[in-house]
Amino acid sequence: MRRRRPLGRRAMLAGSAALAAPMIATARADAPVQLISHRYPALEFWAERMKSAVPGVTVSAQLMPFDKALELETIALSSHADTLDIVYANESTFLNFAKNGWLRPLDDLWAKYRDTFRLDDFPEAVRKSVSWNGRLYLIPADLNVMMFFYRADLLAGKGRQPPRSIAEYAALAQAFNSPLRAGTISCLRPVDACLNEAHWYMQTIGPGWFDADWQPIFNGDRGVQAIEMLRRVTRSAQRGFASAANDECMIALAQDTATMGLQWATRAGTMDDPKQSRVVGRIDWIAPPDGHARFSTDGYALSAFSRHDPDTLFRIAATATNEANMREAAALTVPPRGSVLNDPALQDRIRYYRAAAASLASATAFPQLPEFYAVGEFIARRIVQAVTGEMAVKPALDAAAQETRAYLVARGYRFG
Repeated sequence: MRRRRPLGRRAMLAGSAALAAPMIATARADAPVQLISHRYPALEFWAERMKSAVPGVTVSAQLMPFDKALELETIALSSHADTLDIVYANESTFLNFAKNGWLRPLDDLWAKYRDTFRLDDFPEAVRKSVSWNGRLYLIPADLNVMMFFYRADLLAGKGRQPPRSIAEYAALAQAFNSPLRAGTISCLRPVDACLNEAHWYMQTIGPGWFDADWQPIFNGDRGVQAIEMLRRVTRSAQRGFASAANDECMIALAQDTATMGLQWATRAGTMDDPKQSRVVGRIDWIAPPDGHARFSTDGYALSAFSRHDPDTLFRIAATATNEANMREAAALTVPPRGSVLNDPALQDRIRYYRAAAASLASATAFPQLPEFYAVGEFIARRIVQAVTGEMAVKPALDAAAQETRAYLVARGYRFG
């Protein structure tokens, strides 16, 4: 039955292709450039800038929740379709695309436009995070990191300090939990949101996800303890946490229906936007207690199957993310350009920047396993079963480890 799972997944993707077709117009050299992307405020900004980046070139942008965008990208790229041109990816998802030859390496274009777009402004560590086998695949757009959001006014009113450990966080969330306002947010919708949150627990209380040979280790004693703690925290979470992702959790904080929790830095600006928030000036941020929450470099790749001129596609993405635009969007993201991120004036003006810098100091990326999101489907769904009580934690993680191992072995990995 384990062997049938990947086949079932491929069949599902093939079936989804028919549904995806109306959403992705067929691209031709003389047709609009097709962009597909995840959606949050910074990505909306970059998409708008792409539309006017190169005079005479029309860009059609489709923005959607992360998991849907990833599914449609995988469908199109795995079938070698020319329906996509510019593809949103992060430092984890691009690995699978690059390994399969679905993306165009950018080294030649990067060298050609190094001075035009001041590409050396992206620090070496950022460039390394979007490279695979020594080749560059993404134009960085966001240096995102998970921070700890909390209602400073509520904690101060009770004489409480922000938590210094996950254990203190769990106790504080329980203390502030009420029918009107949840003690914390939790975002456990499979796949991406669940992996993001569980990553923090697995990197602090747990042992990490894999050993050096990509053997799953998350189902050992420490991994069980990590998910047991996550389960404890969710008892103080908002309703529907098992189907909530970043949008739902951001709304819960901004609409005064949750007190604290882990969320991306790119969502921090919303807290002080009076058009979207009822808690302007009342949310504050610190680095996640015990550190080691996730960070991600988001950016744009070029499909290897696009019929458009790669030079034009590169200029579209590079223009959208140039220094001037990045300064304009500084309140929506953690800029990956050093000149913007390290600007003292911006650090003083944008309230969450210092917390973002502190979070980055201890943050950890997802495992550099090209198949991480694929096996993450097993892992995330088993974690949700564990925290909701559908399965006990140890059997749930054992099942996820067995499914993960079978998937990787079927793709050529060998374990001792």
